Amino acid sequence: MLAMDDPKTPRPQRQQFNSRVRFVVADRQTISERFATNLSEGGLFVQDDNPPAVGSLILIEFVLPDGKPLSRVAARVVHSRPGVVKGDKTAGMGLRFVELDAVAAEIGQQLNSERARPSAPGDGAAVEQPRQFSLQPLPAPLLAPSGPVIGIDLGTVNSCVAIVNKGTPRVILSPQGYDTIPSVVFVASDGNVFVGHKALERMILDPTSAIYGSKRFLGRPFISREVQTYGHFFNYELVAGRGGRTAAKVGAKTIGLEEVAGHILRKMRDMAEHALGRSVGRAVVTVPAYFGETQRMAVREAGRLAGLNVERILNEPTAAAVAYGFGRRMQKTILVYDLGGGTFDATVLRIENDSFEVLATDGDPFLGGADFDDRLTEYVLSTFERTRRVSLREDAVAVQRLRFAVELAKRQLSEAMRVDLDLPYIAQTADGPVHLRMPLERALFERLTQDLVDRTLTIVQAVLDQAKIKSADLDDVLLVGGQSRTPMVRARLVERFNRRPSAAVHPTEAVALGAALIAEALHSELAVHLADILPASVRLGQSDGTTLLLWHRGVRLPVAREIEVAAEPGRAEIRVLLFRGENALAADNTFLGAITFPPIASSAAITARARVKIQITSDGILRVTAVHPVTGEHKELDLLLSDA
Repeated sequence: MLAMDDPKTPRPQRQQFNSRVRFVVADRQTISERFATNLSEGGLFVQDDNPPAVGSLILIEFVLPDGKPLSRVAARVVHSRPGVVKGDKTAGMGLRFVELDAVAAEIGQQLNSERARPSAPGDGAAVEQPRQFSLQPLPAPLLAPSGPVIGIDLGTVNSCVAIVNKGTPRVILSPQGYDTIPSVVFVASDGNVFVGHKALERMILDPTSAIYGSKRFLGRPFISREVQTYGHFFNYELVAGRGGRTAAKVGAKTIGLEEVAGHILRKMRDMAEHALGRSVGRAVVTVPAYFGETQRMAVREAGRLAGLNVERILNEPTAAAVAYGFGRRMQKTILVYDLGGGTFDATVLRIENDSFEVLATDGDPFLGGADFDDRLTEYVLSTFERTRRVSLREDAVAVQRLRFAVELAKRQLSEAMRVDLDLPYIAQTADGPVHLRMPLERALFERLTQDLVDRTLTIVQAVLDQAKIKSADLDDVLLVGGQSRTPMVRARLVERFNRRPSAAVHPTEAVALGAALIAEALHSELAVHLADILPASVRLGQSDGTTLLLWHRGVRLPVAREIEVAAEPGRAEIRVLLFRGENALAADNTFLGAITFPPIASSAAITARARVKIQITSDGILRVTAVHPVTGEHKELDLLLSDA
């Protein structure tokens, strides 16, 4: 139960607080169980439809049902987001504990004494001391061979974790009560790392120290076309890290994107352990269906850094289909339309009882809710420059404030036809402070983003063509991802398929719930059969710059084959070069990896042929073994993230 004082009620001058928040708890044990995770990170999130402004001083009180106080602490509002509708779970304020005056110091001393006091019998555990994360590479703890297996939706913008309990999957809520956490990692100047809502709170005032949206570049070489084309759209800098892999640079510190993902996965693991009351060391993690082999290996590496044994990499649309169809004894052909915060996937599946067969899949790694936000942000920036003659583009804090406001406005426009942006003191000029006030209409937002929805429908048609499925043959269209809630998206799909999309699954929870079901099936009597496909062709590079097709896109996984690779003409060197893509020329595809045998002083080596075995597992991991025909040297390639 939460009660807030009326901010209009006069208060004694001695308190100097803008507001008070009172939590009614049964005992001290309740404080420890419900709030320890927040207290240990130095703050608290309070859900409220109309929170105080950033900077407000709040008095937090924990009291018993009879009103007897247990402990109090002063806090400053560092994040404030009003609700879109009544009961909006995303609304509230982020509080950071402070000691600003004599009253706050007195309260802080009381709280410290509460922490330091030994627990009396029956009194419950004391509140944890603050706990920080180091920027140093995450350790690789021993991975649990048994225990619970969790399902994790590692998202570009938000992430979610779920577990199966007595045969029913359920999402594990964050300490703040959310079903997802922001996929944001904040690197403080002192090297401390904050994840999720704590990172988002700090991002408001220091956006250049926050790493967000990095999943789009996870597992990609820094020199890749995707990084060079899209990597400059962030407040942080993308740089070449170990082994040429993409890393983020925040200040003077460089952190690999595998480590960034590892921090997010560790946060998921901590939430699960807190909810289950036991250690967790195993997980099934989902990725976009188009994720390549190196990207999937990067996710496994991130799991290892987080202390998780990633037992399976699962495609997000497949996971959503499992959440939709498991246990319902259906025979259906469905389209999964997955428009998330950072990516888009379209997948056609056939469901027969608890068997899920992927017929075709495709996607775009740079098409998601963040791109809708970009369109609206650019419109506001340009309009403000034109009408007020003030540019905000060089002010990172102002732009970040605007992006948060635009994201909120976008969500509000799903319920209302018009909203008003109101950002006071957005800039300072020679004539004084400047305020940004601007109306935004749903019709305008839809005009700005119509081509993005068109792009999703083009991919949908391509997937239907690959599956040789007509629209009339589909039994359901399943909407997944937060951006799929947009009224325009739903209207266009109704127009395209002449039916309303299914509302049988929660758009932001379905992927994690499906992953949890697969996780449970790996180690229980749950019978779930998955038949996935290769999303892109795999090719062998030739000495003349062309490629030999090994497997075409759409082939059923797992697959394996053995080939012989000859030494390059006129040389004794043998190279096994692997590419991913649909083009005949090697340069037009994505390089995956190579096994190289250096030249040896033997005439027989010129005509020698190495025996090579190539296989792709059911979750899309490519493994290669090769044996030199003369020396018998054995080499392996798992597309691991090594520096070799």
